[in-house]
Amino acid sequence: NDVAYWPSGKAICLFFGPTPIGKKGEIKPYSPVNVVGKITDPEKSILENFNDGTKISFRKIS
Repeated sequence: NDVAYWPSGKAICLFFGPTPIGKKGEIKPYSPVNVVGKITDPEKSILENFNDGTKISFRKIS
């Protein structure tokens, strides 16, 4: 459940479920990423409604 910057794609990635190249239940990026945060909200199902390119906002939780 990581938030990561993907340098080769120049994008922020939200890892919250299985990925195509990961083993069963594993979240694995296709290429190197820099993890910059975590998804802390237990209700992650809202993320399933986003499409590629959707604009979202981030805020720091202290």
